Amino acid sequence: MRKNTEDKGFAGAVVVTVVTVGLMFLLTMALLGGVSGSGSDPFTALLVLACAALYMAIAAGVIVALRERWQEIQGGEEDEAKKY
Repeated sequence: MRKNTEDKGFAGAVVVTVVTVGLMFLLTMALLGGVSGSGSDPFTALLVLACAALYMAIAAGVIVALRERWQEIQGGEEDEAKKY
């Protein structure tokens, strides 16, 4: 069987994490910038803040998943998966 996962399992996870967290951060800043610059009603501001909190929760979840992936790789699980 070809060994094509050495040193690539974590690099791909890092790239995806950086891109996803960056996009979520940009979306959050755009939402908050739009709401702070306009004199919108409280319901709209609350809805935008809820969406911004959701984006930040997604970013936090992706970071937690990266941490778990790192622990899996350090524990040798990637080598175990090659058996199947």
